[in-house]
Amino acid sequence: MIEKGPIFVSGADGDKGYAIVKKLLDTPNLLHLSPQPVYAGVIDIQSGPSREMSSLGATILDLNVLEDYDEVVDALKNAVKLILVIDPLNKRMTKGNLFQYGKLLIDAAKAANIQHIIFLTPFSKLDPLTPPSTPLATERQPSASYRSQFMLVQTYLQSVFSTEMITILCYPGILHQHLLVFKDYIQQYNAFPLPNKYLENSVESSNLDDIARAGAYIAHSPTSRHGGKEYKLTGPQLLTLEEVCCNVLHGLGRNIQVDPTDVCRLKDILTESIGDQNHADYLLEIWGLQKQQRCRIEITRDLEALTGQSGKTLLEYIQDANVSSHFQSSQRALLF
Repeated sequence: MIEKGPIFVSGADGDKGYAIVKKLLDTPNLLHLSPQPVYAGVIDIQSGPSREMSSLGATILDLNVLEDYDEVVDALKNAVKLILVIDPLNKRMTKGNLFQYGKLLIDAAKAANIQHIIFLTPFSKLDPLTPPSTPLATERQPSASYRSQFMLVQTYLQSVFSTEMITILCYPGILHQHLLVFKDYIQQYNAFPLPNKYLENSVESSNLDDIARAGAYIAHSPTSRHGGKEYKLTGPQLLTLEEVCCNVLHGLGRNIQVDPTDVCRLKDILTESIGDQNHADYLLEIWGLQKQQRCRIEITRDLEALTGQSGKTLLEYIQDANVSSHFQSSQRALLF
């Protein structure tokens, strides 16, 4: 088995894929490795992220596996590894086609003889719900949860590829970057909306840059080092939702009050901010707010084991000058 080679990143113009591509291109300089070619699958090769990734050295490919399966297979034949990123905040993705998108990419990777797949997912098997079984090809589940769709993709992946060729990289649903969706509300009402029934709920969180760094380290490592393993990345602290709010407000240096609300109103606020109801549904679900349920909450050291560094805290993220400027801007948060 070839241990190293070109790396293909799907969904590279979404927030996670874009961050991962940039880390893939930068990591060899940090670890004194030989650089590997990086292929980035995007929606629009003329977009700002696409142009930036191209300028940094990535090969940008406008590919849609839902329409151009054979072209995706041909592109993957040039790669040894696939970082499988499925981003429901991507304009191309819907709840109805998420599993089909993942399945086709997995089938294409198999046809192209990809030797290592790194699958990113916001849902862990440690969650209290039992993973669903793989559906029949004729079944469609447009109303299923995002969690069930991701778990179906993971189940299918594990049925197609042998265990030692797969690395599962789980991350908690609350990414620091997602909190930018509240910046317009904070500016308008000088308040931070939180669901009143969940203020004392502890949550796991993580920083996007930490997730990208872990993915890049795995991809640049020999397949045998991480194949067959499942990692869960969390930040260095657990916070209640109320403490999340306090960290944001303290980081911004503003005297802003908590605005307790119900989940329905919170969904309306998110929909107004993002401009898409399905994307609001996705955020509520990965934040555990679609329905009240007990979740396993823990701090993991997987990020530290992978990269030698602990994750960035929420307060450190908010206090970054570039982040603070986003909250002060009148433009909408960009999550795509």
